[in-house]
Amino acid sequence: MAKKIKPFDLITVDAHRIATTIDIYFVWKDLDARLRTLSTRGINFPSEISENIVCYCLDYQLNKGSSGDAFDPRTKQIIEIKGSSSSGPSSFSPSEQFDQLIFVKLDKSNDTIDIYITNVNSEILKTIAVNGTQTVYDQQQSGRRPRFNIEDMIIKPQRIDPCIRFNLRSREITQL
Repeated sequence: MAKKIKPFDLITVDAHRIATTIDIYFVWKDLDARLRTLSTRGINFPSEISENIVCYCLDYQLNKGSSGDAFDPRTKQIIEIKGSSSSGPSSFSPSEQFDQLIFVKLDKSNDTIDIYITNVNSEILKTIAVNGTQTVYDQQQSGRRPRFNIEDMIIKPQRIDPCIRFNLRSREITQL
C-alpha cells in the first residue's frame, strides 16, 4: 500500500461542495465553448471537478495534501483520479504512488460522467508502454511526466466498463 495520508489533508465532499462543483462545471463548459470559437483548443477538463465528483459518488475523501487525489476510508487506499473530456493523453508524476487508479470520462453533450475503477496501482502503471521503447517507469526514472491515453492503454484492452454514471444536471448517481 502507498504511504499514509495525514487526516487533516482530507475533505468530505458534501452536498454543498458538490453543488459548488456542479456550478463550476457549467461555468467551465461555457468558457470552453466560447474559447473554441476563437481557437481549435479549449480548456482541459479540470481535475478539481472530476476529483470532487468521484469522491462524492464513491464516498471517498478528497485529499488536498500530497500523495494521491483521494482516500478510501473503507479500504485505506490512496486513490489517483484522471479525467478526460476528449481522447487525449493523461500525464503522471514521476513519483506517483497510489493503490487505485480511477478514470473519469466526461460526456459534455449529455452532461454525464462515467467512472471506471481500473484496478491499476502505481506498480502496475509502471509497466505500461508509453512509446515504442519506454514504459511509464522508464520515463519516471528520467524525471519525465509519462503521458498516455488511459482509454487506449487500460480501459479498452481490459474491457473495463464504468461502474457509475453521474448526471451533472439531475445530480443522479446511477450504478452501472
